[in-house]
Amino acid sequence: MLQFFLVICKNRFYVYRADGRAEYFGGNSYFEYEQSKIREAAAQLVEEILSNNNLSDRNDLQFALVENSDGVRNEIVLKELQNLVVQRYAVNDLVYAAMVDLAKNPALYIRELGVNYDGESYHLDANNPMWRGVYSLLALTIEPLELLKQIR
Repeated sequence: MLQFFLVICKNRFYVYRADGRAEYFGGNSYFEYEQSKIREAAAQLVEEILSNNNLSDRNDLQFALVENSDGVRNEIVLKELQNLVVQRYAVNDLVYAAMVDLAKNPALYIRELGVNYDGESYHLDANNPMWRGVYSLLALTIEPLELLKQIR
């Protein structure tokens, strides 16, 4: 049984093995999809993973799903993957944990400028633990792998 982390982003899926190594698709560390064809892309992603790992049965796979900020995407992927998803993580919880962790280094200005993730900007605020806004050119951009560090 192979276990993977599947990170749903707006136009890409990122897949990581349990040890944090990225799964590659045609030389890329991500699997790109069109938003209108996310269901088909999720099915194709499973087939690609099976092929990459010389497996014949999709039941040999398990996924820990890092959800997207868009609930509709999450539900479509969950329906397609059905019983393969064994764990789900909310993106807001992981981004918040990553921000708090990164904010320990004052040179990064996380508390002042926030972070960008998946095309959106996240900010810490004294009155509100975290709020989301439009992409900020001044904020530090974090990658999906930074969120996986918060799971372990």
